[in-house]
Amino acid sequence: MGFSCSKQKNDHVEIRIETKKQGYILQSQSTSKEAIDFIESTSLANTMRTKPIKSYLAEQIEKQQIQLDSCEILVDRIEAKSKLILRSYNHFTEKALKIKSIVLDFYRNEYVNYINSNLDTITNKGFIQKETIQLLIETTIILNCLMDKNFDDEVELWWGNDYFSDRIQLLALSCTDCEDNADNITFPIIKYIKALKNKIIYVMPVQSNQPKSISNSVAITNVHLTQFYKDLKMEFAKKVDDEDISP
Repeated sequence: MGFSCSKQKNDHVEIRIETKKQGYILQSQSTSKEAIDFIESTSLANTMRTKPIKSYLAEQIEKQQIQLDSCEILVDRIEAKSKLILRSYNHFTEKALKIKSIVLDFYRNEYVNYINSNLDTITNKGFIQKETIQLLIETTIILNCLMDKNFDDEVELWWGNDYFSDRIQLLALSCTDCEDNADNITFPIIKYIKALKNKIIYVMPVQSNQPKSISNSVAITNVHLTQFYKDLKMEFAKKVDDEDISP
């Protein structure tokens, strides 16, 4: 939806409307950046660990006025977490990098192509946009939790069990190829993302002249894992050098 300008409009009126529109966009982006700082905060991650209420995060998204223009900012923040995840190395590191890779793969392949298309209704598109912004927020908090060496996955795994179950039901398309024997940290979010992918594929199926999404997913995941092990080796080598230099 947009404004259709009439030829009889005064130029000054058009300028005022455009200025007002630009002011709103800047205000929206500013609000989103402030909200993202809140999302990145340790206090929110700690709250989610001790207060795993399903409605809590949705309430915070509305309260903080997190806008759709936050998506790219959040994606950049999540991508930049690789070094932080490695520096905070613990037994959750590989799972954290796996979650990061899968979420970014979904966003850059399925979601961006979906948003740039005109194959769906405004209502359904708005729903998937809302689900995706919440997914990116959840991923940011999940990674912050997994980087904490004191994170207790048996007690504080707030995104486990049935956290995504009601949202998967709203998608009306379940994950049909998920392995139930996957670990309890990565499985819930992988199951939800696959259901979200199925919702998008149902609307805009992969064309025969385009590479299949699953092929892209495997390729990108392999690149991320290769970089992960390369960085990991460098980190260990650095620690060994530091120990040799120490008196």
